Amino acid sequence: MPVSNITAFTVKSNGGLLRVLITDIQVIVTGNTTGLPIKAIWDTGATGSAITKKVAQKLGLIPTGMAQVSTANGIATQNTYTINIGLPNHVVIQNVIVTEIDALSAGCDALIGMDVITIGDFSITNHQGITCMSFRLPSSHELDYVKNPQYGMTPITHITHGKPGSNYTPPKKRRK
Repeated sequence: MPVSNITAFTVKSNGGLLRVLITDIQVIVTGNTTGLPIKAIWDTGATGSAITKKVAQKLGLIPTGMAQVSTANGIATQNTYTINIGLPNHVVIQNVIVTEIDALSAGCDALIGMDVITIGDFSITNHQGITCMSFRLPSSHELDYVKNPQYGMTPITHITHGKPGSNYTPPKKRRK
């Protein structure tokens, strides 16, 4: 049975592969109908979402708690806030607990982590050297490149080590 009210958005590179996935979002204070437009990095390696200290100050957010977070610089205790996040498809995800961070790269002021990504379907393809990221809410079906032949994929039965097409074989392990 098809799922109704599906909404999605897609972001494509303007040629070439993207190393960082960035979209426009809005950070919306609970009770408001408009938000602050900012850029966000989508990070599957982050368990939770985050906003920069600059955004929290600009919106006058009041901390709702504290959280210990693991960063590249070690473990830190940071403020948390409860916000609403407006996505590019005009869907607002309500009551997202985000952690305050000092800064992000690529001119971004938010990080979308797995807490948001896992409420929908998220895919990344790199067909013909063009990165395409798609996000859909709610999840409507499983996307499995092995089980679903309509995606034109076949199971990998042999992996060649080294560069594609190379005849490289890893060295045999030495016996003790």
